[in-house]
Amino acid sequence: MDKTKQKHFEKILYEEKSERENSLFDDKLGLHAELREATSELSSYDNHPGDLGTETFEAEKNISLRNNDKYALNEIEAALSRIDKGIYGKCEACGNEIVEERLELIPYTRYCVACEKEKEKAQISYENGRPIEEQALYPPFGRTDTDFSIDNEVMFDGEDAWEAVESFNLIDTPEDDIDDLGYVEEVEKISNQQYKQTLE
Repeated sequence: MDKTKQKHFEKILYEEKSERENSLFDDKLGLHAELREATSELSSYDNHPGDLGTETFEAEKNISLRNNDKYALNEIEAALSRIDKGIYGKCEACGNEIVEERLELIPYTRYCVACEKEKEKAQISYENGRPIEEQALYPPFGRTDTDFSIDNEVMFDGEDAWEAVESFNLIDTPEDDIDDLGYVEEVEKISNQQYKQTLE
């Protein structure tokens, strides 16, 4: 890509960066305000629970928009860095030139159309059939695990909490003796056959 085109895309990136920063630091999203201020109610308890649901949805939407702006700003900074290094406009996966029409639409893109499709296919095949919660919870206890912390902390963490709770679910007796543990009331031990015999 020649210098003139690089300057053109650099200008587009700086404009996009300015828009995203203005959006990110805009107070109209209302994330700084408490729910009572946003709804102009004295209490968060309302006569109609749907009102609180609407406010919660709006807050989540605003957080999502803000996260999208943060992601775009990081990508824009990376694209500006690629311009400085002279590698802007080349696909990071295959090294081919990214078509200018794509760069006009998404000036901070890292991949050409073909590689982007391959990346999406790989992501879909990885997620296929798996619950979406796994994306947030991977690795297990990742957010509460202190085993490999920098300070080498030894504390009661998420994994320890699970092991403590799991211990209450263990039964040392065979399944046949489970009725003798006292968890089932005597009336519930009556089988259907015994009930039919009493009716005859």
